[in-house]
Amino acid sequence: MERYIKGEESIFYIKYNGVWCPIACEKSSTMSEDADMITTTTRENGGWESQKPTLQRYSISLSGQAVKEDKPGILSYWRIRQLKRNRTLIEWQRKNLYGYYIDSGRAYISSISDGNEVDSYMTFTATLVGYGKPEESDERVYVLANERDKVVVNEVENALGAKK
Repeated sequence: MERYIKGEESIFYIKYNGVWCPIACEKSSTMSEDADMITTTTRENGGWESQKPTLQRYSISLSGQAVKEDKPGILSYWRIRQLKRNRTLIEWQRKNLYGYYIDSGRAYISSISDGNEVDSYMTFTATLVGYGKPEESDERVYVLANERDKVVVNEVENALGAKK
């Protein structure tokens, strides 16, 4: 049976002062990738136009609620804005499904804005533009077993023990 991934199971982190800090009150982190395409043709396609990718890029859009940054591990609007103003090349990572899928890389913050509606909480949005190729990894612990052993896992796929 499929295991659907909920939005709240995706957490976006930025490395700030050497520590991985989650974006405080994150609402979303959307990553998109694009590639420039060059038009070509080959003998095998009989004169039909073909496309090949050349330059690739990615960007990430963040949104969240602004919170008071009164502790070292809190990263919200003002500290993210400071990183943008200082033109800081940041390290980022996004963990989905409790580390089952991890995207990471480096990026610059190209834009940031806030929202201050009456009778509502302050919000912010930011756009990150990738610097180089994003990486993918995971935090899964792989277990080897022989034919007689079974590995029992819970619903987030953490190994609980082996039964014979």
